[in-house]
Amino acid sequence: MVELLGPGGNLEMIEAVFKAGADSVYAGVLGWSRRSKKYEMRDEELKKAVKIAHDYGGMLRAAINAMPKPGEERMYIERLDALYSMNIDAVILNDIGLMKATEERYPDLKIVASIGASILNREEAMLYREAGADMFVADCKMNLDEMVEIKKYTGLGVEVLIHANTDFTYLGRCWMSSYKSLKYETVDGKAYYIGSPNRGGVCFRPCLLGWKLTGERVYASDFKLPNDMFLMLDEIPEMIDRGVDCLKIQGREYSVQLIHDLVRLYRNFIDDYIERGEVDMEAYRSELDAIAEKRDSERLRRTLELMRAARAEKSEV
Repeated sequence: MVELLGPGGNLEMIEAVFKAGADSVYAGVLGWSRRSKKYEMRDEELKKAVKIAHDYGGMLRAAINAMPKPGEERMYIERLDALYSMNIDAVILNDIGLMKATEERYPDLKIVASIGASILNREEAMLYREAGADMFVADCKMNLDEMVEIKKYTGLGVEVLIHANTDFTYLGRCWMSSYKSLKYETVDGKAYYIGSPNRGGVCFRPCLLGWKLTGERVYASDFKLPNDMFLMLDEIPEMIDRGVDCLKIQGREYSVQLIHDLVRLYRNFIDDYIERGEVDMEAYRSELDAIAEKRDSERLRRTLELMRAARAEKSEV
């Protein structure tokens, strides 16, 4: 059975996602998970999140996938020990060295190589497999044949983003935001760079500003760099048939109701296909289009908020 993974930006969202039918939820560890602090969780909240997940018979993954600053390895081990003692079911990691340390310390703990690891071919995937990864998140530019080949060659599970955004580079490898605005803070001693999600902070989405290409003349103006949201539907049946292990819905920053409705739609779609071997694509597409309109409205509002924050160099965004 394919796993349906939903986002947990707060405890209310985690409860709603499980009620909607998710098999598992991921939540961010404060200062470590490539999002604004207000969508991450302290230990007290993570303990409650684990209880919610297990009460529903589900699993909780801890996203701890920001790149560490040199010298923070010991701090990571302390966080890992705390997470393991809470009965976290899996950790999502970027750094291959931290994966190796995790596998050596807790060989029974599932490790997911984050999309920020940018695994693009089977030899690279094998490197992460040898470091301890059990599953990898496929890059949005990777096709299904490539995913299946990596799974067959390495034995890694395959996780696919069915609600996320594209990127003109690779997700998790863009540094543009930090050139637009960057502010250094610490969170419980952990380095936290506001404007650099790769190092624990928030992305200000400068790619969505109006851009101009100039030289001897203006070659192009008022264009945006590719950063489009997508919601998969037609591709899902084949993914299930060919052995994709996990379908992931991003969205810690969205409203609880929106994420609940999205998870519910995908739960029903997956169950219908598995039980009957076919689905009413037009009916589901119509419902998904209605959700997408709400999603686009919320995303635009959030993007404008982030752009204003970048100009003001605010930290709480």
